[in-house]
Amino acid sequence: MRSRKRTDTWSRRGFLLSAGTATAGFCVGKASGAGASAPLVTFGVVTDCHFADREPLIGRYYRESTGKLAECVAYMNNRGADFLVELGDFKDQGQTPEATVGYLRSIEAVFRQFKGARYHVLGNHDTDRISKNQFLENIENTGIPRARSFYSFDVKGVHFVALDANFRADGTPYNSGNFDWRAAYVPPEQIAWLEEDLGKAKSPVIVFIHQLLDADEGDVFVRNAAEVRRVLERSGKVCAVFQGHHHEGRYTRKQGLHYYTLKALVMGSGSRNNAYAVVEAYADGSLKVTGLEKAETLRLTRGI
Repeated sequence: MRSRKRTDTWSRRGFLLSAGTATAGFCVGKASGAGASAPLVTFGVVTDCHFADREPLIGRYYRESTGKLAECVAYMNNRGADFLVELGDFKDQGQTPEATVGYLRSIEAVFRQFKGARYHVLGNHDTDRISKNQFLENIENTGIPRARSFYSFDVKGVHFVALDANFRADGTPYNSGNFDWRAAYVPPEQIAWLEEDLGKAKSPVIVFIHQLLDADEGDVFVRNAAEVRRVLERSGKVCAVFQGHHHEGRYTRKQGLHYYTLKALVMGSGSRNNAYAVVEAYADGSLKVTGLEKAETLRLTRGI
C-alpha cells in the first residue's frame, strides 16, 4: 500500500483563546510531531464506495467496491482502530428500489466485518433510488437511533459530529431522487442542533460530512456552507472536518480549521486504485492522517 506525505501547520491562536477548559489537553502545548506519545483516538475513514452491480462508467468501477472496502476493513481491524466511518455515497442506484436496497445490503455486509464501532454519513447517492428512511433502515450506526441521519458521539475524550447536508433549499429531505445533487443544504433545524451540540461538548470536536464545507461556490459544496462554518468557528472546539463527495480529494485550511476531503474508493480498477485513511488524534492537538493507496497522507499540527 502506498501513501503520500505532506505537512501543514495548525496555526490557530483564535481556537486556543476561545476554547477554554473544554479543549484543554487536546489543543494546548507545542506540537509533538504526532507520534511522541500514543494517540487519544485512532479511527478509519473511507468514502464514495458507490457499490452497484453495473458496468464501469466515467472511471467508476462499481462492482469492485466490495473488494476494496474489504481491504479497508481488514486493514482497520489489524490496526485496532477505535471506529470506522464512511462519508457517504455508500452505494449507487439500480434499475429498481429493490435492486438498490440489495446493493446497500451487500456493501453494508462488508462494512459489518469491521470489529469495532461503525458509522455512516449520508451522501446524495444514498437516496438516488430509495428514500432516506430506507437507507437508514438497512444500515447501523453504533449506539445511534436508527432514524437519525445526523448525530454525535464521544470516543476517548474526543467528540465527533456527523452532519447530513442532503436537503433542498426549502428544508425538504432528499428522497428517492427528488433532489439536485448540486444543491445541498444543511437546514436551519440541523444548524440549531449543531450549535447546541457543540455548546454542550466537553472535549475537542471532529466533524464528518459528505458534501464540502470549505468553499461557497461550485457543484460539490454545501450551498449554505458559510453559515455552517460560522457555527463551527464560533464554538472554538472544532479541530477538523473530514469530507467526501469530491472524488479527486483536496485539503484546505480556513480560519484555523483543517478540511480534509478523502479521495473516492470507487475510482479506478484494482487495489492500487483503492483509497482510505487512518486518522490518529493526539493530546497536543495534532492529527496524523495516513492515506492508503491513493489517499493523501497529511500531518496536521498546531503552529507556535
